[in-house]
Amino acid sequence: MEKYIFTILLSINVISYLFFRQDKINAKNGKWRISEFTLLTTTLFGGTIGSLLSMKIYHHKTKKISFLLKLFLIISLQLTVCYVLYTSDFKLFKF
Repeated sequence: MEKYIFTILLSINVISYLFFRQDKINAKNGKWRISEFTLLTTTLFGGTIGSLLSMKIYHHKTKKISFLLKLFLIISLQLTVCYVLYTSDFKLFKF
């Protein structure tokens, strides 16, 4: 089961990374943009590492305070859920 979870999370992170990258390319070229909702949704569903990596590499959305606050809230929520699952009897994160 852990193999499937890893594969799913890896895929979501790759998609999230590519969404942020493409949005940056589109922004530079004055083309259609990927919505913040889509960017934040992929982050929420497990693409946090891909999102942060792409933001760092492409310097995308790093100065927009409202976006960064939403991203921080998502990361806080994810860490809280992981903590609760890890400290409970739920066996997904037990080693």
